[in-house]
Amino acid sequence: MTSVAASRAARPSARILVVEDDARLRSLLEQELATDGHVVVAVGTAGEGLYRAEEEPYDLLVLDLSLPDGDGLEVAERLRARRDLPILMLTARADVDSRVRGLYAGAADYMTKPFSVPELLARVHVRLRERLKPDRPSHLDLVLDPAASAARGPGGEAILPEREFALLRLLVEHPGRLFPREEIERTLYAETERPGSNTVEVFVHHLRRKLEQLGAEARIRTVRGKGYMLR
Repeated sequence: MTSVAASRAARPSARILVVEDDARLRSLLEQELATDGHVVVAVGTAGEGLYRAEEEPYDLLVLDLSLPDGDGLEVAERLRARRDLPILMLTARADVDSRVRGLYAGAADYMTKPFSVPELLARVHVRLRERLKPDRPSHLDLVLDPAASAARGPGGEAILPEREFALLRLLVEHPGRLFPREEIERTLYAETERPGSNTVEVFVHHLRRKLEQLGAEARIRTVRGKGYMLR
């Protein structure tokens, strides 16, 4: 693997919302971020951006300061009050006052147009690395939130029962590793508890269905007679 490919493989994959009214720049951002391994939704107005951000889970918002139907600062302030969503703000305004206002509105970072795409990708990586910390295990486009017992994919978010989440976390933290059913049972249950004979199979069935509903690329594979692994 080349150094560039290795660096890209080490970057966290995430759901990114781009709100940019310039159609050419919006298309470029969407293409570059998707090539970098992210799931990208790109819209051109403040209204569309607010709707998407409030209805769907995202890990990062790339937000233009000047939009045809509103101010990016207002969008940032509304979203800051509703959810913990890192914002990378884009603007043609280079003055210090605009930058300070953007940071106070809730922006985690700020880039002045024109900017280089490699620098933007690097800044995106830094913000995602801060957000997708080790306490949020991930694999491909699947991200787990232990605090909420939730799994997140391109199609949304699902709250999982405690033991289903524990099983999925075990697999996500060790992708490609084969887990025998007996080892999974020891992980999910205390020594004094006795799971049913097909309990693990039922959990796997439920998780497969939920991963499909989330649109996640990650899949649970059964190795007949041996166990399960995440691919």
